[in-house]
Amino acid sequence: MASPSGMPPDERKKQYSAMRRAIVKTCEPALLAKFQLASDGERWSMLKQWLLNDGKTDSITVEEKFTKFVEQLRTDRYVTVTKLQLQKMYGKSKESKAFIAELIKGQAGTPHPQAPNLESARMYKVLREIAECTSTGSRSDHALSTGGRVRDEQMKAMISKQLGVALGNLEEQGLVDLKTGRIAGKKAKKQKTPEQLALGEVRTLGNKFKRLINDIPSCINEITSHDVRNSEELVRVLRGHEPDLESRHVVVLEKLETPVSAIDADTFMAFVEDQKPFLTMVETDVRDAKRRVANAKGPKKRRQAA
Repeated sequence: MASPSGMPPDERKKQYSAMRRAIVKTCEPALLAKFQLASDGERWSMLKQWLLNDGKTDSITVEEKFTKFVEQLRTDRYVTVTKLQLQKMYGKSKESKAFIAELIKGQAGTPHPQAPNLESARMYKVLREIAECTSTGSRSDHALSTGGRVRDEQMKAMISKQLGVALGNLEEQGLVDLKTGRIAGKKAKKQKTPEQLALGEVRTLGNKFKRLINDIPSCINEITSHDVRNSEELVRVLRGHEPDLESRHVVVLEKLETPVSAIDADTFMAFVEDQKPFLTMVETDVRDAKRRVANAKGPKKRRQAA
């Protein structure tokens, strides 16, 4: 029920009367005044919230503020003018020349669109005037809010739908640059082409190969230095992986040098899939080596501590 027309007139009138009786029963003058002074839209919002809270008014709050204010506003107005215009505005006396020089000091100046090569026509930004305004007055504000727990399943579904629409609209709003005031729409994420995706998969594969090439010598050194028992076969297997990893990594580097326009996405993806069984096997062996080293370090640390 997004609007009063969504509820039959007789039922709406009945519910309005019931809500008014409930508000009067609370003996809260502020709440009653807000109900009586509310516009049709505000009263309809109150009714919906009241129904959502099972006819309870204790979750409805009214806040009133009366504020006196004094506002002082200052506006600096700048203009972009040529050096000739500055001379016309301030004259050509010694003091005027010194003042103009001070105004344009630190500015490179912008060439005039119609006379870019004329030095005296270069354009500079200068302060034209400062406008100050002071205003006094008072304002009265009031806020009405409601809250509570929604128990009816249909009401939950309606609220969820309305919130979804509101949040979707918020997501589409532009972003305001606080420095320039420019509103820029949110940029949609650029979709990658199949060739770019395939190239990314090959690059990831190359990084994994490179990491394993560095890990294997480290694991072998750790196994040797910690005298890990029954690991001779594992060391032999790891050493056997090294030349194969090197050769496969070279192939990956060659593929990464291929221009995107010359990439066959299906061929690249097939290459990645072909490498996965070997990659999984090597990663499993390296994890096994690291686990054995960690287990060997544990008892040694305990012996040293003792």
